[in-house]
Amino acid sequence: MANTTSTATTSSYSVPAESERLLLHALLDNPKIKKDIPHEALQFASRVVFTGSDLPSIAVNWRFAESVASLKALEACMIAALVKRKYDVDLSGANINVDHAQLFFMSALVWTIDHADTTIGRGQNMDKLEDVGIPNYDFHRMWSNPYRTCATNIYRTEDDRFFHLHGGMNPKPTFDCLGLPEDRPDLETFEESVQPCIQKVANMSSAELQHLITDVYKQAGVVVETVDSFRETEQGKANADVGLFELYRVNTVPAHRPGHWWQSTTRTSSTRPLAGLKVVDLTRVIAGPAVTRGLAELGASVMRVTSPNVVDFSELHVDLSWGKWSCSLDLETEEGRDKLRTLIRDADVVVQGYRPGVLDKYGFSQDQMIDLVRDRPERGIISVRENCYGWHGPWSQRSGWQQISDACTGMSAGFGRAMGLSNDEPVTPVFPNSDYMTGIVGAIGVLSALIQKADRGGSYKLDLALNYYNQWLTGWVGEYPEPIWNEVWHRNGRQVFRSCHNMNYTIPRYMKMMKENTNLFDKAEFFENRESKALGGVTVRTVRPVIRFVDSEVQLKYNVGTRGNGRDAPRWPDDLMTEVVL
Repeated sequence: MANTTSTATTSSYSVPAESERLLLHALLDNPKIKKDIPHEALQFASRVVFTGSDLPSIAVNWRFAESVASLKALEACMIAALVKRKYDVDLSGANINVDHAQLFFMSALVWTIDHADTTIGRGQNMDKLEDVGIPNYDFHRMWSNPYRTCATNIYRTEDDRFFHLHGGMNPKPTFDCLGLPEDRPDLETFEESVQPCIQKVANMSSAELQHLITDVYKQAGVVVETVDSFRETEQGKANADVGLFELYRVNTVPAHRPGHWWQSTTRTSSTRPLAGLKVVDLTRVIAGPAVTRGLAELGASVMRVTSPNVVDFSELHVDLSWGKWSCSLDLETEEGRDKLRTLIRDADVVVQGYRPGVLDKYGFSQDQMIDLVRDRPERGIISVRENCYGWHGPWSQRSGWQQISDACTGMSAGFGRAMGLSNDEPVTPVFPNSDYMTGIVGAIGVLSALIQKADRGGSYKLDLALNYYNQWLTGWVGEYPEPIWNEVWHRNGRQVFRSCHNMNYTIPRYMKMMKENTNLFDKAEFFENRESKALGGVTVRTVRPVIRFVDSEVQLKYNVGTRGNGRDAPRWPDDLMTEVVL
């Protein structure tokens, strides 16, 4: 698990070459991962070509560019394996442009509607989105002013540790925990707004704050760790042997036979490899929706299920709801639960990403999902769950987010150190990288489950976690050698951020730096225009699919236009094979 050697220079370093090395060694030859990789995928790896710039575009010390490029290459290998098994088609090869790949984890930040510029994260887009038909589910006004955003941030504690609070989509419980008012209209700037939280946390110990946040207020929050100190925690040790995901076959009585979907979708072809596959999406925000969007890109039929009573990050729907129908069900009612059970009983995959245990009380835990199809002998189901910390250890049931995972696994401490901050002062590494990468990992895991299910039958459990990805990143991918980091950081202005600069503060500044110092956003071949009739026929310019297959045997696109919550009826369309963009 060694990082790139520190002797590398800017003239000798190559992001494409390092991405290829990671594919071959950190993924396909990784004993924690390769057990779930079919031999056809291993064989296809030699047909993947990496192209693009030798140096990364983003000024982050962790090797995000190589990470996303190698994971997208593994996804291409898994697609090739499925196409070979299901359709007996040998794909010629695939190209991964590493510059294009870096846009994948910032795709929520760069879309435009009818060519109007956008800035995510401060509620500035919601008037425009409501005009085109995306309802605003920000019931708790999480982005309404700078003060409320400070509920999600890193602060120094009384015992000289750092603690990452996360207000989620309702900052009030976090403010209550700190004994602060929910609103401070007298504070107008971020610099003013952050001071009350700084002062309150400075008078609390890290242990006291962890107890209050976790046990009393049931909110997300964690003591910031380094890579090494996290590995020594009970949680780190409990999940140390996990790869990017965990996949389990479930034997049911009666036994589920080998894949119904695999055998019955006779009208499909390798052009849309997952056509006819039915996926129920019970997720919010980024990681879970990125999993199901990845399956939709391959032709799967995805039904996103939300609640009219549950807060959501509506601005993300433009990016993450491509390829999905969207219905609204109130699980507090028997009618809502019955409609969801009906959808699941006719589904092939279910993905859930709410806080662990939330759906269990309604009868929709991972095991309960499988029980719903126990009397369906023609096929089992793939039940997917995603969380922050991993599914072993004492933190497994805690609420968590991308920033929380970055904080506890050492990502944030490493970023702060790379910028020259002392005493392990952490800084969240700008982009929602672990969210989007978990999306790729989830799609890879589902492809693996489908291939195994077609051979052996049964149902499958697939466990994902933001920490699983971050543990792989810190262990197998690592940071840039110092000369490379210094060059990229210098090129982007060498701006230093501090621990109390949350993503709401850093992202607009980073995007500005990148627009001024790189041409990444000017490369037309990395973008495409998509029309969504569900949004009144508007044109959305957004990042196109990253994988480029050499031939046209596989087409990556979306059959259904993006949309907001509750747009559709909770039923599967009569003809899932019809490729009509709605």
